[in-house]
Amino acid sequence: MDSYSLICFTKLYQLGSIHKAADELYISPQSMSKRLQRLEEELGQTLFDRSPSGLTPTPHAHQLAYSANIILNEYERVRAVFSGQTSDSTCTLHIASTYGVPKRLSLAFIQDFYRENPSIHLDLVEYPEYPIFDMLDEGKIDFAFLPEPIDIVKYEIEYCFSHRYCLVVNKAHPLADRDCVEYRDLNGIPLAIKGRDYSFYPVNMTKFSRGGLTPQILLEISDDSLIVEAARQNWCAGITADFFAEQYADDNVAVIPFCDDSFTRNVFLVRRKNQEMSAAEKRFWTFTTGWIQKNMEDSGR
Repeated sequence: MDSYSLICFTKLYQLGSIHKAADELYISPQSMSKRLQRLEEELGQTLFDRSPSGLTPTPHAHQLAYSANIILNEYERVRAVFSGQTSDSTCTLHIASTYGVPKRLSLAFIQDFYRENPSIHLDLVEYPEYPIFDMLDEGKIDFAFLPEPIDIVKYEIEYCFSHRYCLVVNKAHPLADRDCVEYRDLNGIPLAIKGRDYSFYPVNMTKFSRGGLTPQILLEISDDSLIVEAARQNWCAGITADFFAEQYADDNVAVIPFCDDSFTRNVFLVRRKNQEMSAAEKRFWTFTTGWIQKNMEDSGR
């Protein structure tokens, strides 16, 4: 196992696709696949379940993901020390996020933070939600961006922004012309949704049941672009946040809000309670909350 194999693994873990990961690292999909196969053989464990829709991390992948992140960060720190690129005045904040938050915040958020805090490096990585809570509890990260539900007894939270969930369907679908949809309208319709590693699943199964829906789930997946693509091909309907629908839908996809205005995804900045923040952590917390209030229209309740 070498550092590049871990880099390939983390990219596969983040993107859930051999082709996407290979493109980002400028190698062939065949090389990426071989590296994954060798890593699984070396560890003696299957890291991803393969399917036509992509890669789904196994519990072994979740375990390796945050260990790999720590190893790679330490490797970079040591390398930087010996190349004279760091000094005692620099520090790194480790931040984990549920998928989609960095893109929603935008590159401008990071650029503005670096402009005001040139001595603080941000290590911002996307993961499924449940492993992030473990990483917080174990002190492996400083902050997290997470949706509800969050235990406010254990964690200090600051509201960031909200998305409304919506239905995406092919424009030929019978529901495509609706102004809004009720949960019960989806009975008998195959659905693509976020999987069980995400708060969407347990939180909203109860909401669906109360609304008269027994969901027929065809696809559970982490990649919202594939949820929209499944709807575009009229293979099934999809449920995703409006931000992702706007990003991935084309002229063949109808995006329909739910009639229930409370069907939302509320995202928070999260840290462990009763733990004194460093000066760098205080700067990140203050900057983030202020920047979001100033620059994001959906930052108000």
